[in-house]
Amino acid sequence: MRLSLVSILVVSAPALAQTTVFSSDFNAAMPAAIAPGTATLTGVQGFAALGPAASQFGGTFLRSETGNTVTLQLTNLPAHNSIRLDFLFAAIDSLDGQGTFPSGDFFKITLDGTTIFRESFANAVTSQIQTYIPPPGVELARYQDLGFSGPGSFFTDSAYWLGGDPRFSNLGHTAATATFEFVIEGPGIQPLSDESWAMDNLNIVVDTTSLPGSAVPYGIGCGPVLAATATPRIGEALPLLATSLAPNTVLAACVVGASDLVYQGIPLPRALDPFGMPGCFQLHDLMFGTISMPLVGTAAFASPLVPQDAVLLGGVMYMQVWDAAASVNALGFVASNGLRVTIGN
Repeated sequence: MRLSLVSILVVSAPALAQTTVFSSDFNAAMPAAIAPGTATLTGVQGFAALGPAASQFGGTFLRSETGNTVTLQLTNLPAHNSIRLDFLFAAIDSLDGQGTFPSGDFFKITLDGTTIFRESFANAVTSQIQTYIPPPGVELARYQDLGFSGPGSFFTDSAYWLGGDPRFSNLGHTAATATFEFVIEGPGIQPLSDESWAMDNLNIVVDTTSLPGSAVPYGIGCGPVLAATATPRIGEALPLLATSLAPNTVLAACVVGASDLVYQGIPLPRALDPFGMPGCFQLHDLMFGTISMPLVGTAAFASPLVPQDAVLLGGVMYMQVWDAAASVNALGFVASNGLRVTIGN
């Protein structure tokens, strides 16, 4: 079985501590943190009760014409590593998707000026192209009259729980402020009487977990010595150095694993004497590795880049260097100590 670095870290990462920094169901006054432009609080009509049990349309929502930008400005955020966006989205009336005229209605969301979502939505005929393909559980209604078009209208409405889309979870973010902008833009924008959009139950959550990374040697080597030369962190590759390589080393490989307990049903550490490597041990399962052509006595490595994703925080991986050298023993290999690496921030 071979796992990717991300798979190893996701499986081993602990649960994150989270703090809600903004929440509004838009049933009272306009929140002070929101600059609505021309958007107003409007009754949800037929959207009522759509949504998961914990978050359903109800009362009023924030309704905007296309071409208008709604801005959410957050300040004094607690120390955090990521931010999560959760809300219900109403696609109202004649949004035309993507394609030829009069198409071109794209819902765009930015975080601190960086686009995190841009997809087109289509409500009229099924031949129109909607680029947004919702994950399971996200689509709440499609091509339904939910009260804004009137009975028998050519144009219909759709509803989505965008908080259920994984792309809005674990957005890398550490600043004390955050600015979200929401707009439907494109060549097809039209007045409120023709098309619009709305949001309800808007929640912003930050991950407040703080965890230092570490790279701790463990186990017994039979020659090479493996150490990290920096602290393991999300968003970075980890530089490694193997020293005391055997004379006449041909190459050295740094192998990464997910467990130091068992490999293919065999308990670890595993003595390698029977394989012609006296005094050496296999210290973790063998998942994937990188090869270095060493300098005399040393070899430098870099682990694969750890993505900037807070879900990986606290994830653990194991490393060991295997050194190929002629006549070092019957098999021609020696192995280093192990390195238990915990990803921090």
